[in-house]
Amino acid sequence: MYDENFSEVQKLIALKRHEQPDDAYFEEFLDEFHRRQRQELLQRSSFSLFRERVSTWFSETNKWNFVWGGGLAYAVLLLAFVLWPKGTEQNPAEIPNTPIEHVKPADPAGQTEGDMLTPDKKKQPVHEAY
Repeated sequence: MYDENFSEVQKLIALKRHEQPDDAYFEEFLDEFHRRQRQELLQRSSFSLFRERVSTWFSETNKWNFVWGGGLAYAVLLLAFVLWPKGTEQNPAEIPNTPIEHVKPADPAGQTEGDMLTPDKKKQPVHEAY
């Protein structure tokens, strides 16, 4: 009984081997496939599409792209720092060009010439512990 079923299955498979669908089947299959793809895209949210595009972009990049991107960003920041204007600039006519007069303070102790005070050698130094 097993051999009879087996031989019938073999005959059926041999007959099916020569069968091919017509061209209309393939055209309908392609149209149905495209329709289902569009329907699936319409059902997805825009955030999921954005996330898919970003993940695809990151999966196609390698580490050297990040190294080059970081180096380029550093160069742009350094160039902006160097070329950025330095505060408010004054016109040369507004800058005072007269020299500053140095005035010595009046010395109440009768000090003679010199800007620095001389130590009083007669006084004992004060040593305080804190």
